[in-house]
Amino acid sequence: MGEGVRLPAALQAHALPCRHWDEATVHRRLTADPAGYLAFARRYLADLAAGRAQLQMPPKQVLDDPDGGDFRLMPCVVRRGQDALKTVKIVGTNRAQRRLPGQITVGELLVLDAAEQYVTDRLEACLLSSARTGLVAALALAALAPQARRIGIVGAGRVGYYAAIYCAAARTLERIELVDANTARAAETARALCDAGLPCRVAPRTDPACDAWLLATTSARAFCAPPPSAPPVVLSLGADAAGQRELTDAWAGRAALWVDSADALNYGDLRAWRARGLIDGTAPPDLLALLAQPPAAAPGAWRLFISTGCALYDNLTAAYLLGGG
Repeated sequence: MGEGVRLPAALQAHALPCRHWDEATVHRRLTADPAGYLAFARRYLADLAAGRAQLQMPPKQVLDDPDGGDFRLMPCVVRRGQDALKTVKIVGTNRAQRRLPGQITVGELLVLDAAEQYVTDRLEACLLSSARTGLVAALALAALAPQARRIGIVGAGRVGYYAAIYCAAARTLERIELVDANTARAAETARALCDAGLPCRVAPRTDPACDAWLLATTSARAFCAPPPSAPPVVLSLGADAAGQRELTDAWAGRAALWVDSADALNYGDLRAWRARGLIDGTAPPDLLALLAQPPAAAPGAWRLFISTGCALYDNLTAAYLLGGG
């Protein structure tokens, strides 16, 4: 559109240089060196915790649709002295899935020029969002269950795939058990993980004897009850919208709780628990606090980590992709 049209001199504007990162490129870069991505993330977050970098991140804006879909605006700026990385993700929850069947996350992550604000990079955000959620899960699991060797992943979609990749890079896992109501999808994802060298198998049901469970579903119903029905360490990664649930009310107020960001109080299980008066509005400690001070070893202690999506980890991932690794 507009090709060959000459603007009047008074309206002339510069052509903006902008790189486009497709899904395949994002995936390739984020899986080429999972341990390197994890190490980069730890350094990035350590700089924030130590004050060597500063974070500017307003709450994400979520505009809901009647069918349960939404679109989200997630800006973030990380500054180091005179340098800054500015990102904003415009991403949607695609419930209709008519033109894009099987793809619940759509949209892009934009990187802005630090001084002039124009878009320098457009990164397709479906796999990026799933990968950064998997990264967050791996960091949290390493802090909450450092001795974990056998994990169960409920949900064999993209988040489940990346969570397995990065958890295996964070520590030696003896077995990854993959559970999904869609058995064909579970088998396909398990094959892909085995091809990547991971000790993965499809399981007919989740086993409470695992060291930890990772929940990566799009469930609207709370299905995960606490021990003895589940292991004492559970990471909920899928209930990131107002109408989604993964954790039963029996967890509320009884488990030590961490979140990816204070924003998590506004979505999923924590939103439901607040509405029912099961928890108050005090923000639990976030991943930065967890990494700075992991809990002491306490066999059997109930520990929950809840991720509903945080722009900081989009920004961190953009930094890694742009050459920060």
